Amino acid sequence: MLKEPKKAAQNIIAIVYDFDGTLSPGNMQEETIFKAYGIDKKRFWARSQALVIRRGYEKTLAYLKLLIDDPVFRKRPLTKRKLREFARHVPYYPGVDGGYFDQLNAFIKSLPEVSEAGITLEHYIISSGLQEILEGVSIRKYFKKIYACEYDFRGGRPVFPKLVINDTNKTQFLFRINKGKLKLSESINEHMPETERRIPFRNMIYVGDGITDVPSMTVIQKAGGYAIAVYDPARRVPRAVKAMVAEHRAEHFAPADFRSPSLFVKILRQTLKKIIASIVYRSSADRSSDWVRRHM
Repeated sequence: MLKEPKKAAQNIIAIVYDFDGTLSPGNMQEETIFKAYGIDKKRFWARSQALVIRRGYEKTLAYLKLLIDDPVFRKRPLTKRKLREFARHVPYYPGVDGGYFDQLNAFIKSLPEVSEAGITLEHYIISSGLQEILEGVSIRKYFKKIYACEYDFRGGRPVFPKLVINDTNKTQFLFRINKGKLKLSESINEHMPETERRIPFRNMIYVGDGITDVPSMTVIQKAGGYAIAVYDPARRVPRAVKAMVAEHRAEHFAPADFRSPSLFVKILRQTLKKIIASIVYRSSADRSSDWVRRHM
């Protein structure tokens, strides 16, 4: 007699965040490294873009190279310790470090159907910024996993990028979350039946701020999940954000205000309720199907 395929509980919800422009109004390199080293951001990004145009560099690799090879960094190399200390200077949008995560987690736990179905909420970051900075941010404890660009350090100096994350390969990490294979040493290429995946895409919400988030939003939405675009509350709605919703890349957009009861928090809570209702329904349907099979 053939064994039935193993089923995952699939009662975990994941919120996946970009970082720069999503949780933080600035660019983490500009807010930390550039200020500490007195670097003119326009000149730095111009040099980075020159590597892209003249020498064919991938744009993320271009800036990572400059953070090693630029004369100022040859003289005063970045170190893991420096980068983690710089994290103290990363600014956040309103509410991000003022109770947003605790309040959202408490909101989930307050719903009676959540405890009945054993539903839990996890937070993730997928960023093209620097892992060493993100590991030092004040909100680090709220995240199950952070994926960002990483250096290999030798003798205290960064010598080569060992992980590069850009707008298109971000989707690899969505599949890692989906399949529960969070370690880079674990292959995600083998087929895994939908019923065995730890967090189905329909249980995911992606929160991003711009065109670089479109590939991730598209992957999640096409598989039944949700995407929310945010923008700087101090500015008008960017044309790119409006286009993301008009072109069905994201379902909603809202100012990046993480304080309750902001529009973003309201949208997020309604989306969570929708996912929870789906999980409860599927769980009930599965139990009914199991009962029918046992009594046939």
